[in-house]
Amino acid sequence: MDKVDVAVPYSMLRANLNPITLAFTGTHRSLERPFRHAYFSNSIDHVRRCKIYAILFFSIFGILDAYVFPEQKLQLWFIRYAVVCPIFLAGLIFSYTDVYQRLWQLINSFYILVTGFAYVAMVVITPAPESYFYGIGTIFCVFFGYTFIHARFVTASISGLFVIAGYQGAMLWLMNATGVTQLIFGAHFLGINLLGMLICYSIEIHHRKSFFLNYLLEKEKEKTEKINRNLEKRVKERTAALQRINRDLNKEILERKLAEGRVRASHVQLASILDSIDADIHVSDMETHTILLANRHMKQTYGDDVIGKICYEVIQGLDTPCHQCTKHLMLDENGQPGESRSWEEKSPVNGRWYIIYTRAIVWEDGHIVHLSVATDITAMKEMEAQLIRAQKMEAVGTLAGGVAHDLNNILSGLVGYPELLLMDIPEGSEMRVIVETIKKSGEKAAAIVEDMLTLARRGVAITDVIELNRVVQDYLNSPELAKLKSFHPRVTIIMDLAPALFNIVGSPLHLGKTIMNLVTNAAEAMPQGGEIVLSTKNCYLDRPKHGFEMVPEGEYVQLRVADTGVGISARDLERIFDPFYTRKKMGRSGTGLGMAVVWGTVKDHSGFIDTRSIEGQGTVFDLYFPITRQDVDVGDEKLPIDRYRGAGESVLVVDDIKEQRDLAVFMLKRLGYQVNTVDSGMQAVEFIRKTPVDILVLDMIMTPDMDGLDTYRQILAVSPGQKAVIASGFSESERVLEAQRLGAGPYIKKPYRIEQIGMALREQLAAIADDPPESSGAT
Repeated sequence: MDKVDVAVPYSMLRANLNPITLAFTGTHRSLERPFRHAYFSNSIDHVRRCKIYAILFFSIFGILDAYVFPEQKLQLWFIRYAVVCPIFLAGLIFSYTDVYQRLWQLINSFYILVTGFAYVAMVVITPAPESYFYGIGTIFCVFFGYTFIHARFVTASISGLFVIAGYQGAMLWLMNATGVTQLIFGAHFLGINLLGMLICYSIEIHHRKSFFLNYLLEKEKEKTEKINRNLEKRVKERTAALQRINRDLNKEILERKLAEGRVRASHVQLASILDSIDADIHVSDMETHTILLANRHMKQTYGDDVIGKICYEVIQGLDTPCHQCTKHLMLDENGQPGESRSWEEKSPVNGRWYIIYTRAIVWEDGHIVHLSVATDITAMKEMEAQLIRAQKMEAVGTLAGGVAHDLNNILSGLVGYPELLLMDIPEGSEMRVIVETIKKSGEKAAAIVEDMLTLARRGVAITDVIELNRVVQDYLNSPELAKLKSFHPRVTIIMDLAPALFNIVGSPLHLGKTIMNLVTNAAEAMPQGGEIVLSTKNCYLDRPKHGFEMVPEGEYVQLRVADTGVGISARDLERIFDPFYTRKKMGRSGTGLGMAVVWGTVKDHSGFIDTRSIEGQGTVFDLYFPITRQDVDVGDEKLPIDRYRGAGESVLVVDDIKEQRDLAVFMLKRLGYQVNTVDSGMQAVEFIRKTPVDILVLDMIMTPDMDGLDTYRQILAVSPGQKAVIASGFSESERVLEAQRLGAGPYIKKPYRIEQIGMALREQLAAIADDPPESSGAT
């Protein structure tokens, strides 16, 4: 703690002092002797220094005597060096005797008289008017006595008045000074003397009151010590009594501790059991609905600070209690715990499905509380929805397989004969409108059968390696899109296809149909026009993505179809992939099977779908297809492998995903590199500290410790100039750019091809070869 000083105003101190001599009087008379002793002890060292200063002062000014008054210098030097300085020197020596303490104030008075009359003598000896300036020495002498040598007020005042009187007498009888000069000097010297007396008076009062304050403090200290001694005595007595009581209580305390230990062990065991259950378990007060107990799983779901909060606010996000938890549902007619209840519900807080078991129980203090066990069944619900959707698809496929052949035979007439009839019916005829309507109806029915057949063909093996960009390009150049644009002229299609897109295994025909269905739906969702963005990119997910469905971690090619249309409501979005479910009015386009075909096609390609929509703003469909590193069986020209093959350089792969490390090792060894791997930034730093390498392949996103940028910074501290290639499943970020500013080389996006990583390494290693030797991190 900081020291705190408390200032006591001297005006508050009531010390009895003689107003003239300033000696302690009355009830405080006994303090005078201790004060004088303390005043001497505190002043003696200072007074000795003052004698030395006086000797030096008088000696040095003898030089001025010789310069100003050469004729009188011997007389002046006699006064200085034969009278004043020896007296001060004798006083300095005498101060070290025991007798000095009794006489020191008289000696101080003698010093003032000696020095004062010495200056008076010098004024008389030297010629006027220059001699008047020695009168200044008299002022020095007076103030020296009043302030510097700790002379008491009485002795200093008497000595000072004698010196002033002597000076004035010398001017009157021994010097030819005019009356005006005598008056001026006399008035000023008297005023200065009075001022010095006041200063000396104040200084002595200050010292006396300081001494008096210390005296009071010492008295209070003695009182405090006396009180402390009494307190210590009482404490010892009380301690002895408490020790007797403690001995009596020790046995009882031991027994209670043993009992509490058994209860605590029971509670720990119960808490361990509750925490081991993968369900949200909590106990809440029946009246206040305050959560009294929560297991580990509950805290992970709703926060570690859930205890003490209101259950319906935390779990349901409501302002009022849940209707399932009311007393009349949980207690019997006698107000005692009734039977348990259970139900399924979707949490409005986190959107997950739970099966909830609740009942009233008696708490440890005897009052009735509410026990709730909520088991997460979201995965089961999703599997159930997938099963229902699969059953619907299977039913449609079975139906299509049974009737498609006969329906096509019938529809061939509905489409073919009207076409023949239209060749003979003139333009403008009423019959032409009827026949064209029959033809269009037949074509729509044929489209429905085609979609049904597509669903019926689900599950067939798809083994062709294809370029998704080429499938998109083929659709953009197709007559189907040209026809769609003629129906929707105010719709603009924007293409954003990623270069160096990975190949996928799939069916170009079915994927083309999928793209067509998504683009058609997007165009029909924009009756007033708008934009459709059709894009592809390589995508690496280092953790599962939870959306419309869960997309596992892995490497994918993403196909996105986004529009700025009317959007889809949350209720419709849940059923959008159901067969024959459509929001389009009768007579408009749409069979109700288009999105079911999209779903079936994506699943046949082992892919996943994520969709999101905001009513009035638009809809986005993201399709994820697993990549393949197989090549398309075409004659496209590729870079020869010798262009990016290694020459035995050492590479350290830093990645927290084992599959990514294994893949990198396989590629880099095929390219002729010596490869080592680590799974964290800390291990990478330790590896480089022990075994330098030529280049790093550094993952930017790693958990749980350092990411790629932090790792690279620490590696540079160990191995300045260390070269590296940055790899990440995310887009190029500010942290990637920062790593490159520190010296890292090219950035390659996961999933990468062997050609991409090979060229990146060759580029960076070539840069090493061009650098000065001292900047290279290779060994």
